Amino acid sequence: MRRNQRRDAFSVDANGFPTERIVVGGQDVLIHYVDLPDSDLTTVNGIPCTTALRTVIDIASGIDTAELERIVQDCLEGRLFSRGEAMARIAEPDMLTHPGAELLRQAIA
Repeated sequence: MRRNQRRDAFSVDANGFPTERIVVGGQDVLIHYVDLPDSDLTTVNGIPCTTALRTVIDIASGIDTAELERIVQDCLEGRLFSRGEAMARIAEPDMLTHPGAELLRQAIA
């Protein structure tokens, strides 16, 4: 395949968001298409990405409960986010139907 060539047609992830798989420099890259509020965005070493909290919310529906609880505990211990920050974020209107938000709420409880 040529560089930056699309490998698959569009698909939908576990959260209901459209995705596209492409090849960049010989590596598979999965692109997620979703509108994110500024509060879910950060920069790490100059690379724009989602916050740890948003990442946990997004992966929650694709992992088992024990793994989610371990990840949440690691994030809390590493002070990547607090219980209060997590509860406030998943209470926002755009999270009401997000599958990972309810799973995170259960994991934090």
